[in-house]
Amino acid sequence: MDYSGFPFYPSPDPSSSGTTSPQDSVNAMRGQGDGSDLSQTAIPASPLLDPPDDATVSITFGPSLRDDDRLPDSIIVSSNHVYFYIHRHRIITASSNGFDGLFYDVEHIYGGSLPTILCREVGDTLNIVLHIIYGMSSLHYFPALQTVDNAFTAMIKYGIPIEPHAAPHQQLYQLLLSNAPYHPIDTFALAASHGLEDIAVIASGHLLSFDMSRLTDELVTKIGPVYLKRLILLHQDRMTALRHILLQAPRTHSPMPGCRDGQQGLLIREWALATAQLAWDATPSKGISANSLRLHLENIGEKIACEGCRRMLVERIHGVCYAWSLVKQTI
Repeated sequence: MDYSGFPFYPSPDPSSSGTTSPQDSVNAMRGQGDGSDLSQTAIPASPLLDPPDDATVSITFGPSLRDDDRLPDSIIVSSNHVYFYIHRHRIITASSNGFDGLFYDVEHIYGGSLPTILCREVGDTLNIVLHIIYGMSSLHYFPALQTVDNAFTAMIKYGIPIEPHAAPHQQLYQLLLSNAPYHPIDTFALAASHGLEDIAVIASGHLLSFDMSRLTDELVTKIGPVYLKRLILLHQDRMTALRHILLQAPRTHSPMPGCRDGQQGLLIREWALATAQLAWDATPSKGISANSLRLHLENIGEKIACEGCRRMLVERIHGVCYAWSLVKQTI
């Protein structure tokens, strides 16, 4: 996440201490019109306690952020001292509980400046939550999946509904799907724990070769019985479908010179041996793809001399690969 430093506006009075008071900082900010002329970002300093050295300002949610041509009227400070300048009406509208009650009775912590709220969450988590409230994408920050998970927890705490923002093409939907190829089981678990069907279905498509023995008790609990059963059944049904597809042997061709009846029988026997081994060894964790099936079955052709039999073999291999590609790949 991008944050700016913690500078202050210099005081116009040479006899002053070099930084403006909290109210002067806010007034200076508001006096700049749209904020485009500001060379620095001001943060109100507490009259009781100076901001810590590591305090930073959110670049997106800075003092010049406008909403309906209005400048921020409140500040949210994260546990790691990131300052977010926000519009109170935005928070109240999005939250069903006044942001966990923090905006029901806002105290002016910094005397004479903007009302300031202290939150327990770190800046990266609040950054996602506030982007969601403002209807902005935070995908460009590439937040870690754990940060997204923490944002889910914060949204529940602050009375912000998850499901509307996790609908297709919404902010949370995009954030979760961007993590699905790299952290499929964790993405699936997070979606399942919140009943986000569309995301769980898509994430399950990345779990076709997942080794279920790697599931921890924590993941099992998070996924829950309903989605866990659906994932197990997906694996089982795919293996059953594969065995059914392999059971059908190649067709025999009509009599032709150079191919004895026994040679066509050889093709059937070799097919049975090769597919029996495949069916026995097949497990989801081995990542059975149409290409791996084709490579395995094409070895049968090395033992077949008849061109007609070889054509029947190629035809059947194509049929197997096509049928396997049609087998359901998501829960």
